[in-house]
Amino acid sequence: MAKKSTYSSEPRQRRILYIITKSVWGGAAKYVYDLATCLVNEFEVTVAAGGQGKFAQRIKETNISYYQINNFQRKINPLKDFFAFFETLSLIYQLKPDVIHVSSSKAGGLVSITAWLYKFFTGRRPRLIFTAHGWAFNEDRPNWQIDLIKLFSKLTALFYDKIICVSEHDRKTALKNSIAPADKLITIHNGIDAESISFLPREEAQKKLLGKASPFVVGTIAEWTKNKGLLYLLEAAKTIPADFILIGSGENPDKEKLERYIKRHNLKNIYLREWINNAASYLKAFDIFVLPSIKEGLPYTILETMTAEVPIIATKVGGIPEMIKNNTGILIQSKNSQQLAELINYLKDNPKIVRTITQKAKKRILKKFGLEKMLKETKRAYFSKTS
Repeated sequence: MAKKSTYSSEPRQRRILYIITKSVWGGAAKYVYDLATCLVNEFEVTVAAGGQGKFAQRIKETNISYYQINNFQRKINPLKDFFAFFETLSLIYQLKPDVIHVSSSKAGGLVSITAWLYKFFTGRRPRLIFTAHGWAFNEDRPNWQIDLIKLFSKLTALFYDKIICVSEHDRKTALKNSIAPADKLITIHNGIDAESISFLPREEAQKKLLGKASPFVVGTIAEWTKNKGLLYLLEAAKTIPADFILIGSGENPDKEKLERYIKRHNLKNIYLREWINNAASYLKAFDIFVLPSIKEGLPYTILETMTAEVPIIATKVGGIPEMIKNNTGILIQSKNSQQLAELINYLKDNPKIVRTITQKAKKRILKKFGLEKMLKETKRAYFSKTS
């Protein structure tokens, strides 16, 4: 383990252990970071994940203990999974948490068994919480894989006291597929502290991202994964006279696919920017924000972009339609680069419509997707047996 815990003698605060599979920065990582950093003054908080990536670095900048689970990885590897199992079990024995909150599918399955064994052998009953950031069986996969993931999800759900769905879409999908009973599934939307985000002025943000000012920029912030549908954005870019900025992070092979596409089609107007700290502060560099995802939970980037008053084009997947409602953005079908290109040009030519959309969007965020609301509902899930 990375470090030894130094908890005070009784009476003690209740202890929360957050676990996520990988320490790359993304939506699930931001979710854990926000919960951990906001609740650390009320509870003894510990975070554990695989690796020492950007997520781990940001946690270490706080006064929160971070533990590296050396053998955690997203891909199935029986030997590494075996060792990760015992690393996780050892960590739970060491920390004796009152709440174990897991926020990724791979970790969810592993921790469900280790926590059950811990309960069985010690008689302790930590509250076990799992957050589904979009169900993996909604991904673009072969049918046999989807069926296997559904079965795995059902087995995992048996061990958890509550399953938080970040969108109502995910809760209904779980019910439809009999993943868990209704009394175990709850919807808690992601929330942000909109007033705390400091946005760089448009020209300054553009110069930092492009090295120049640009008359028209289309941008996105997303992990380099197939689920984000970024190749459809690149395909749309071939016909649009604008600069395109993709700010991302994640596994290098996924980014390399985008780089090969850009090179093959000689796209001089595409700029890939690997991991930028506080990427949301650059949102005003964009004239249009696009999220062409194939599968989603409830993406923070949409919430942040609505706060920045930048117009959004996004796909009708996951919880996105729960955020973009009542003319606060434009929704399209996924995997449709032609429609995407048409709507980018439409917004480019209609600045009055853009102003109306963005003003409504910011008001909706302030009213419906606050961080305090998310924290209050999550704490209720932790400690209320009837939540």
